Amino acid sequence: MLEGCFRSPTMKWSVTTMVTLTATPTLERSHIGLLSSLADRLVPHGLRARLEQPIGRPPALHVSNPAAPGAAEEIVLEDEALWWPWGERIAAVGDLDQATASVCQSLGVPAHSTPRSTGYSTWPPS
Repeated sequence: MLEGCFRSPTMKWSVTTMVTLTATPTLERSHIGLLSSLADRLVPHGLRARLEQPIGRPPALHVSNPAAPGAAEEIVLEDEALWWPWGERIAAVGDLDQATASVCQSLGVPAHSTPRSTGYSTWPPS
């Protein structure tokens, strides 16, 4: 937190407090990399994954099941874990196998499904 002084239009000194953002570009790149790794594991199961980075919010992975209209969720990475938007923990960052199984199950893809080719050689497809 930063504090500073400024002179108001009425010529009186005032103290103001400014809040600094705690997210750093390095941290965001790390989160994007981990969410991209999860996307790489989900897409072969037939799910669609799109990385989003809204202004003022942490990066998130939007995942949907095109075979089940309305089956879509957002996944965020916080405190070394992957989370659903309602605050339930999916898995630890280091356990992408568990995260993949949980996301597949929640979006209606059998956890034991065999990854299939999407026809894309890279993610995200252009």
